[in-house]
Amino acid sequence: MRMLAGGRFGNVGFGAFSRLFSLGSQFVVLILLGKLLAKSDFGDFMIVFALTRVLSTGLGTGLATLLVYHIARHATLDREISLHRTVVCMGMLLTAAIAIAMAVFATAIAGWFGKPTLASWITWMAPFMVFSTLLTISAGALDGRGLITRSIFAVEFVPNLIRLIVLPPLLLLQSDHFAIAAVMVVSVALPWLGIASKLLSRPTAGFAPLTAWDMQYIGKLTLHSFGAMQMQGIDMLVVGWLFTSDAAADYAIASRVAALIPFFQTIVVKTFMTQAGSAIHRDDHEALQFEIDRSRAISTILVTLTAVAALGAYPAFLLFMGKFNGSLPLLAALAVSSIVRSYYAGADALLRIAGLVNASLAIMMGSLACLIFVPFLFGHWIGVYSLPLGMFVAATTLNPVSSRYVLQRLHVRMAPPLSWVSISVAIIGLAISISSGQNLLLWFAGVGILAASLIPTLLQYRALRQTA
Repeated sequence: MRMLAGGRFGNVGFGAFSRLFSLGSQFVVLILLGKLLAKSDFGDFMIVFALTRVLSTGLGTGLATLLVYHIARHATLDREISLHRTVVCMGMLLTAAIAIAMAVFATAIAGWFGKPTLASWITWMAPFMVFSTLLTISAGALDGRGLITRSIFAVEFVPNLIRLIVLPPLLLLQSDHFAIAAVMVVSVALPWLGIASKLLSRPTAGFAPLTAWDMQYIGKLTLHSFGAMQMQGIDMLVVGWLFTSDAAADYAIASRVAALIPFFQTIVVKTFMTQAGSAIHRDDHEALQFEIDRSRAISTILVTLTAVAALGAYPAFLLFMGKFNGSLPLLAALAVSSIVRSYYAGADALLRIAGLVNASLAIMMGSLACLIFVPFLFGHWIGVYSLPLGMFVAATTLNPVSSRYVLQRLHVRMAPPLSWVSISVAIIGLAISISSGQNLLLWFAGVGILAASLIPTLLQYRALRQTA
């Protein structure tokens, strides 16, 4: 068991090292865009970027997962290329049709958002959606071969590196909005062409036929990937629909930083899935419970420490950015749901590993419904803070539901009732930070209480290490 602990932290460290460059460059690119654009223009751009991201990632992930499924099962090189070629062609046809529709109906789409200024961005960013989808699909071929680092390099590092190189000259030259959109398109087109070049290397490989099961598999995974993008694009679309471009700009900055808070949890859960799958296969409830307890403790510690670091550094970041001061309390509000979910780390993954895909999908759609409908109900009274409220409602209601479902079907407990003592302390700390206004003393007092909420988890993890 001690070796498992070391291996898990080793995986976290390796995964973190593999993505640090890409995450850092994403953050710098966000700063550059904030400097290049006026606040309302930045809000408009982030709304359209969210729209293209939701479409490209939703479609791309569903199609890429089919490649991972087949290629990981020892597909030959010819089989891999023919399947890759088929799926890319399918993605190209789908996204080309969507891109043409976006360009033709750009004015109407902008009208639906109540922001006519979105029309130009929608037209210019339509090709970005196409190439971003194709890049996500082709990365699935790398993932299927276990080339995770190369996949991250192609999908995250290279696009952001191109933006880092090209955007500063645009800032100096005070270029127009079309130039920014062109950079975004090129940043995903070039790495995709690099991966997809092998599709032309074996013309005899042809195309691989897809079965009805393949299509059903793509459909379910695509739906799940759309539902999972609640803080990766769908939230921005809701903000763009309901609130002003300036409010969208503040939310965009805060939400991008908040999206980093559960970064380590994603890596922990990927490691947990391997160990949990083995325990389920052996029908070893004791080992599975141990893995759940260990993963929950590690996830909670890492997520809370990341939140403390992000909240502590954010006021200094805003001094540099200047025009986004309204995002300060928003970050604390957005952190609440990530903290709650860390105490239930791996619940959704466990349902999928156990073959309970429909339950996982139902819970994911319920969470998405909270994100969409709570702002429509309460946005008039609390403004953009209705988004964090929707996430909080989903986290505090659906995580216990998934935990109960896991208990009934797998006879293990995701989180003990006493976890809610720590969760409540963390929420109190974040509530103090939310209500602090511009009082930094009160802000940091709330951050300190959030850090103190870790004490029971640290004691629990120490006991787990002693009994391992």
